[in-house]
Amino acid sequence: MAVTQACCCIPPVESNYKPVGTMETIANMSNYVVGPKDAKKLVVVIYDIFGMHNNTMQFCDRLAQQCGFRVVMPDLLHGDYWSHERMGDMDTLVAWITRVGALEVVAPELAEVKKHLESEGFSSAGILGFCWGAKIGVAMAAEDSFYSAATMVHPSFVDVKDAEKANAPILALPSKDEPDMTEYMNVLRQKPFGDKCEHHRFDDMPHGFCAARGDYTDELNVKRATEAIQLTANFFNKYVGAKN
Repeated sequence: MAVTQACCCIPPVESNYKPVGTMETIANMSNYVVGPKDAKKLVVVIYDIFGMHNNTMQFCDRLAQQCGFRVVMPDLLHGDYWSHERMGDMDTLVAWITRVGALEVVAPELAEVKKHLESEGFSSAGILGFCWGAKIGVAMAAEDSFYSAATMVHPSFVDVKDAEKANAPILALPSKDEPDMTEYMNVLRQKPFGDKCEHHRFDDMPHGFCAARGDYTDELNVKRATEAIQLTANFFNKYVGAKN
C-alpha cells in the first residue's frame, strides 16, 4: 500500500470561498448538501483529512452546478479533522486516520446516509473521494452496488488489492505526488467493466490541488481543478445509474 508522503507535509490553504450549499442533518450527522432538490443523479463525497474545508465544498458546488447533480458530503470525522499543528508526522497521521476513518468505522454511517437518500428516491449514486476519502470511496463501491461508479482525486493509501476487489468503474485522478498507478489500472482493465475505467494524471499539480490544499489564487491550479471537475462530471454522467 502506497502512502502519499505529501499528505502529511502539505498544509491546507486559507480560503475565502463562500459555499453555496447548506448543512443538513442526515442520519444524525451533519452533511454538506448542494444541487437541485429535484436532481435525478446523486454523488456522495468523502472529503480529505481536513474535513469541511471551503475548497472541498467549492469542488462540490462546481460539480453540482456543472451537472445538475445532488451532491452530499457527510461529516464522517465529526469535526475531528487533521490540524495544521500536526503536519509532518506521518506515523501519527496514519494512526489517527486508522482510528477515526477506517472503513469499518465509517461504513455504518455511510449506510445510514444511504438509507435516507434511498428514501428520497435515489436508487444509485456516484461516490467521490479526496486523499484518504478516495480509498474509502473505492472500498464502498466494491462492497455496495448502490455506488455505480467511483472517482479517486489525488488518492492516498493506493493499494492494488483495492483494484482487485473493485466492482464498479473507477476514474483515477492522481497528482504528481501519487505513485504510478499503471499496475492499479491494468488490474481494473481485466474487470468486466474495465473499458469504462479512466486514468488521468496531473503531473504538474501537487497532492490536494482540488481540495483543502488547492491554491485557487493560482491560475494553473484553477485550470487543472476545473479539468478534474469536468472529467468527474463526464464520468458520472455516463455511469451513475448505469448497469455495469
